[in-house]
Amino acid sequence: GCLAAIFIGTIQAMLLTLSEYKPTWQDRVAPPGLTHTPRSDKAELAFNPRAVETFLPHTKALREFLNNYDESKQKDQMKYEDCGDEPADYKNRGDLDSDVGVRKACRFPRALLGPCSGLEDTEFGFKEGKPCLIVKLNRIVNYRPRPPTSNESIPEEARPKVQPNVIPIYC
Repeated sequence: GCLAAIFIGTIQAMLLTLSEYKPTWQDRVAPPGLTHTPRSDKAELAFNPRAVETFLPHTKALREFLNNYDESKQKDQMKYEDCGDEPADYKNRGDLDSDVGVRKACRFPRALLGPCSGLEDTEFGFKEGKPCLIVKLNRIVNYRPRPPTSNESIPEEARPKVQPNVIPIYC
């Protein structure tokens, strides 16, 4: 009984030091962490534009990923707020250690993804041989990505597509 009480006491003491909103240790996180959808078994997506069954798993994965960004799922006023139709500067929502609780997130209209939104083209460009790949920057606490300060580091073909407050990715 004494050993069990010591064990429970140490666990309780450790739980009191943890924050619900900010990780205690972040020394092994190397920003930025990028993920993409649809995921592939290897480092490539292989499909035949004339055979729907070859790209069906990829379009299904994109639909499932974008399902969370439907307008109907972002209606809750306690969780989401309108932040404008264009990407904007970083919005400070308070210190992570404060007692604010759950903070609101900006609504993300799928229309911002253009032809990759799945709203007009339900095949996400796979039928035309121009597949969409959605790249997402993982959330890392206290990391604020910044777009490049000049266009010199961006390849010539991608420079016309550069927008403020958007980090360019060129394939």
